[in-house]
Amino acid sequence: MDSSKKKKTMSRKTRIDGVETREAILAAAQEEFAEKGFELASAREICRRAGVNSALLSRYFGSKEALYRIVAKRLFGDLGAPLVGLSDKTDDEDSWRAAVREWVDDMLFMTLPTEKAQKLCAALFRHEVTRPTKFHNEFKEAFGRPVYDGLKKLLSRKVAKPEELDLWASSIWAQVSVYALADEKWHKSFRPKGVTSRKWSEMVRDHICDMIFVSLGK
Repeated sequence: MDSSKKKKTMSRKTRIDGVETREAILAAAQEEFAEKGFELASAREICRRAGVNSALLSRYFGSKEALYRIVAKRLFGDLGAPLVGLSDKTDDEDSWRAAVREWVDDMLFMTLPTEKAQKLCAALFRHEVTRPTKFHNEFKEAFGRPVYDGLKKLLSRKVAKPEELDLWASSIWAQVSVYALADEKWHKSFRPKGVTSRKWSEMVRDHICDMIFVSLGK
């Protein structure tokens, strides 16, 4: 193999190895931050979980802080993004109800302990709410506020008064958020025997949505 082809092959392998290493660190960081929160999470432990040299975290991400921001974007931002523009899909009563149901369903689904990405998202949410980090306000405005405002925009099609709209939005937000704040043992203790986590989520969704639809009506 001539030198130019060898260099191209090595370069291509380096790029592939780089992507794989970066993803391994991100996956390990998601678990470490979800389990321990930002303050107690260890950069060394993240690298150990990922099976890489500890110097590689700095090479690919710069710092634990920068890595935490990327993890938050993946868990909060990417999972919450579909909820932001739901009101744009509504043009009649049926589509409005479908959008409300989708918002509630997705928010509850993000807290299910049986789904790995959702479990990590809920765990990180618990840490930020119960032991806020220096990133708390930044994350709230970047990821939480758009989802909350998406709900308000949906509800504004039925609720005109600003104070009433705020009351409705905060009430619904609180109902779904409590599931994210609860750990797996709490979920199990309040779930009827023989009912799966996903089925229970659907039952809770229907209960919340029925309350909304009956109260706001047409």
